[in-house]
Amino acid sequence: MAKPHFYRTKLFIAANILFCGYASAQSSYQLEEVVVTAQKRQQSAQDVSIAVTAFDSSSLEKLGVNQPADIALHTPNLNVKNVLNKSAPIFTIRGIGNAAFTSNSVAPVGVYVDELFLPTNTMMSFSVFDIEQVEVLKGPQGTLFGRNTTAGAVSFATARPAHDNEGYIKVGGSNFDGLETEAAQNISLSDTVAMRLSGKWTRQDEGTFTNVNNGGNRDVGTTNTYAIRAGFLFELENGEVYFNVHGGQDKSENEPWVGIGRSALDDPSGAAPELPGVDGQQYRNNCLDRATNSIQNFINNPNCVNRVGYYDENIDPRVGEFSLNPKIEADSFGLLLNTDFALTNTVDFASITAYELLDKTTQEDFDGSPFRIGDTTYRNDIEVFSQEFRFSSVEPYKGVTDWITGFIYYQDTQDVTDLYGYTDRVNHDVLVDFTQETVSVAGYLHTETQLSEKFRLIAGVRISYDNISFDGGTTAVNFDDDFTGDVTFFSVNDPILVDDEDIESTELTGKIGIDYNLAEDILLYANYSRGYKAGVWNGFWAASPGDHSSAEPEFIDAYEIGFKSTLLDQRLRLNAAAYLYDYKDQQLFADLPDGRFTIFNAGSADVQGAEVEINWLVTPNFELRGGVGYTDANVSASVGLLEFDDAQPANTPEYTYNLLARYSFEFGQGFSGYVQSDYSYQDDVFFSVDNLEAISQDGYGLLGFRAGVEAPQGWEISAWIKNAEDELYFTEILTSGSAGVVSGQVGTPRTYGVSFKTHF
Repeated sequence: MAKPHFYRTKLFIAANILFCGYASAQSSYQLEEVVVTAQKRQQSAQDVSIAVTAFDSSSLEKLGVNQPADIALHTPNLNVKNVLNKSAPIFTIRGIGNAAFTSNSVAPVGVYVDELFLPTNTMMSFSVFDIEQVEVLKGPQGTLFGRNTTAGAVSFATARPAHDNEGYIKVGGSNFDGLETEAAQNISLSDTVAMRLSGKWTRQDEGTFTNVNNGGNRDVGTTNTYAIRAGFLFELENGEVYFNVHGGQDKSENEPWVGIGRSALDDPSGAAPELPGVDGQQYRNNCLDRATNSIQNFINNPNCVNRVGYYDENIDPRVGEFSLNPKIEADSFGLLLNTDFALTNTVDFASITAYELLDKTTQEDFDGSPFRIGDTTYRNDIEVFSQEFRFSSVEPYKGVTDWITGFIYYQDTQDVTDLYGYTDRVNHDVLVDFTQETVSVAGYLHTETQLSEKFRLIAGVRISYDNISFDGGTTAVNFDDDFTGDVTFFSVNDPILVDDEDIESTELTGKIGIDYNLAEDILLYANYSRGYKAGVWNGFWAASPGDHSSAEPEFIDAYEIGFKSTLLDQRLRLNAAAYLYDYKDQQLFADLPDGRFTIFNAGSADVQGAEVEINWLVTPNFELRGGVGYTDANVSASVGLLEFDDAQPANTPEYTYNLLARYSFEFGQGFSGYVQSDYSYQDDVFFSVDNLEAISQDGYGLLGFRAGVEAPQGWEISAWIKNAEDELYFTEILTSGSAGVVSGQVGTPRTYGVSFKTHF
């Protein structure tokens, strides 16, 4: 009989370029096998015809992964950015992503934790701790991970209890007064019941930004988070039941934006149209041409002011006169019940029930100035429920076909209350208050049929029904009677509301492919898959009736060929894939000329590219891992008066590289050590589909080092450094015509620290 659950056994995940156990600790001089669950069952990564990059717990620790966004540095063709500074990561795979920052804008990369789909970027800044594995599946997963995964899926699996009564404690310190504590413990309660307790606390008492407003000198961007998890494993005669309860809290400060003026003081030449001003002043668009000047050219340009005429004189982007020290306050709670047992001698049954609750408030100083022209507070109450029933074959049907079939019911409710603080540019704030409810039902079938000794047919189909309702809209609030400047965006007596309308769709997606075993350790494959993402409501503030409209579903037809090989007597793993996408009705995000943001459907997009990943155990003590990603993407679209022709999609660098070298050695008497260096490079990237130079980031690389000593008594100590060259780069840039700013988020500066971990 097959193992009752694919997460039960410790998985040695090191797919393609990421860590696996080192051969120097083994009797044989070769790489260990990589086991993944990309197709909902345990399989060798080299036998799965999916481009997958995976991490095990040791990989995550030695790469210093603390949040989901960190994995992008070590995964070709994966881009992750936080659109609300520290609070809302957005994933893009192979040029397919969503740049919108509203919480109801579901991205086309499905992010899963213990098989629960997370519907919003607001939920994706969770703390990464006590994780068994992470898998990045590239390309549309239209069958098994089918919910809104036109780009791919990122799957996190937490560690499960065991009867070994083992555990660990880890304590670390870093610059900026950082402190991190993590612990986990297995407890055998009986012969058939085990428990695992784990938790993590992260604190950083010094922010990386400084607020000098009103003559002060205050750090901004401190961190204070904790998360806990309690899991219980009940072993049955023919299977097991796993239950966990988890929760956490975030009481941190958000990091402010670097706000740079994009408007110019009155120009007598009349080269640009006049804009409304304050106290009789007039402003004109574009102190510099945003299409040809980088954001660095805007910085410290005294002719560039925001809508109220403010110019930031600070040279250092991390120092500013900020109108507030933005906060992050979040409370989360969740339950998971996973039952897995042999239904018959030939069929396994699994039931996955999950519930997640998040109450989160995130503030931002978008304009980065002492004025209230972009001080937004996002409040989100999110409730998610998911139930999946899955049946799978224990042995191949008629000796040739393995199959998995299942049914999923999914529901989420988002209560959104976003307050846009605009009183210093108009005479009021703008409140966006709505409830969005989603119901999704799907059934699927996935099969793998051995046609001959060398050929295997992969086929799958999924039917999905989605219904998304929207009730609420935009209202003007908090009027300033003394303000004499700009006028309101819309009639204050006529709020813009949507009265409980819904959008629905029923779509068929799936996959068909062929695998060919050229040799025992060489797999060639070719496949076609179709992905679908449900429609989405525009949750940004509205200025006129119809602005709170919905975008239609998007679709992708994907063609991929690739190979997976293990060479040099199991010492070299070399994998590659090439892909071609036909992307229709792509849901895009844009900044409109009147200062509003919107989501709309593009006409079409073409995406093509390739990836190569390598893992080479050069000697028993020296390992190299590397990856190269290439993406050539263009999209043509129009919205309002804007036309985008052959534009590069947002967050899509043409090339990405990553390289890691690790050397391990023995001290004697059981002591060992290692030194490690890693480097990741991202090519030029635009942050918006209009491809303006001011809203882009030049290519840059990040260098890191790590070294450690491991003792036979079970303890280890290590020292590390990230962004060793203190590279200054932007991770997000947005422009707002109504605020008169180009605002950017600066990447993490050089950080370094030490950590101590003991196993018991």
